[in-house]
Amino acid sequence: MLKKCKSNCQADKYLWIRKSTFYFMFELPKQNNKRKYFCKSLRTKNYYEAKERAKIMVKSINSEKLETKQLIYTAKSLMNSLTFEEYDEEIQSGGQVLLQKKKRISPQTDPEVLKQFFMVIDKLKNIEIKNLSESDLVQIQQLLEKEREITMGNIETLLKSLKIPTVKSTPKPDHTIEQIMESMLKKATTTKTVENTKRKLITNMMAWVGLKLTNKYLLFYTADKIQAICDNIKAKNVKGSVKRNYAREIKNLILHANTIDPDIYKINLINLIPDFKKTTKAEKEPHWPYTNDELKQIFDPAHDYFKSHIDVFWTTLIGLFVGSRTNAAITLQYADIVNVDGIDCLKFQDTHPIKQLKNDASRRTVPIPQQLLDLGFIDWVKRQQSKLNAKPSDFIFPRCQTESGEYNNKFMTRGFIQYIKNIGITANNPHKLDFHSLRKNANQRLEEVGVSETFINDIIGWEGASTRQQSYSNHDLVKIKKQADKLRYDFLQDEFDYWKTVMANM
Repeated sequence: MLKKCKSNCQADKYLWIRKSTFYFMFELPKQNNKRKYFCKSLRTKNYYEAKERAKIMVKSINSEKLETKQLIYTAKSLMNSLTFEEYDEEIQSGGQVLLQKKKRISPQTDPEVLKQFFMVIDKLKNIEIKNLSESDLVQIQQLLEKEREITMGNIETLLKSLKIPTVKSTPKPDHTIEQIMESMLKKATTTKTVENTKRKLITNMMAWVGLKLTNKYLLFYTADKIQAICDNIKAKNVKGSVKRNYAREIKNLILHANTIDPDIYKINLINLIPDFKKTTKAEKEPHWPYTNDELKQIFDPAHDYFKSHIDVFWTTLIGLFVGSRTNAAITLQYADIVNVDGIDCLKFQDTHPIKQLKNDASRRTVPIPQQLLDLGFIDWVKRQQSKLNAKPSDFIFPRCQTESGEYNNKFMTRGFIQYIKNIGITANNPHKLDFHSLRKNANQRLEEVGVSETFINDIIGWEGASTRQQSYSNHDLVKIKKQADKLRYDFLQDEFDYWKTVMANM
């Protein structure tokens, strides 16, 4: 049984709990004087995770979107209350008259229920596309299909008796490609960066077939044009996952146009778009660790990059010492620096919407290796928090979030990559090198000093290759700390001593 969660969070009135699992729930309009509810599991037993996920849902469900969900739920409930019957329809086949079984509304159907169903459908047709999620679009499309199915048979007579006019969509074949695309992007729950990427992909594909975004959509929506675009995708010398991205955007464009006017923009041309296979692991270029000489070059005092990019300096070291992925390293909050039984640790947890940890193994508490502590990392964090009067929930590296609240990793990925490019590392090394390569360095170093694989999993955040490693190799923090302290880069000690002094004054 669901119980009200007695929290004081922003989403308090939507947060419920059952058997320790949190749910997001709100009341829908009454039907037949009975209460109806929308209820969705937040898939967590952690209060803080539930609170953040509920906040996201509250933010995404404004009054218009909430009304949309209520209308969809109401339409589906009314549809389930309709009564159908089979009838025989005569069809001509080979000079013979055959009977074909079909369904139609039964005269026993409650006229009031039928009337309410069509009224709700009319409201759904008038909702702006930008206010719809992908799930809502699919459900509305299914309801519109059911409406068209209902209007067959003897429904015309029923409609006249109920005095409900038959609603016919007015053809509007004057949309431009840009209008359809922008409408599609507005309804998508994506960041501005992703929007721009999608916009660029679609623009490029239209150029392949001599079209501009200002052209009429119907010029694109032909079998010849779509086939030509698909042929271009096939011919591109790129990985399978990239081809899938191109194909997906064309498919989304067609589907979205169909939701705008299903009578004009059919979806049957989707069948022309082939399924492209995902990029296999064998096709992917593996990341390589940095060599010792390259690491010395990165931290060489002759380069002053880190003096003006302190956040890149510390996140680089976090990747180097605990093997964290980019998102985990740059989105650390002050509350994620913890001391457990006298052991200073980094706590990787997805307690904020922009934190996107890869899997359960990524959610971990890792003792900070001693060499990183000796560099003054904890002292620097405490000084920063005091200087900025920062709250525990604030980000240690604020540039991980844009002013509008979106995730931003450019300062780290592009900044760091540009730095190693500028000092000649990528030019002299043919392998794939980036921030993820630091994770390879951490793993390689742990192996070299004899740390067992199960401890490496705990430190780096891997699930492990076998069931034994995943489920039966649990270690306490004291033991993990002992192994983590073995992760040292003594050949970098001179460079570290220099940067320790510099950072102490920052």
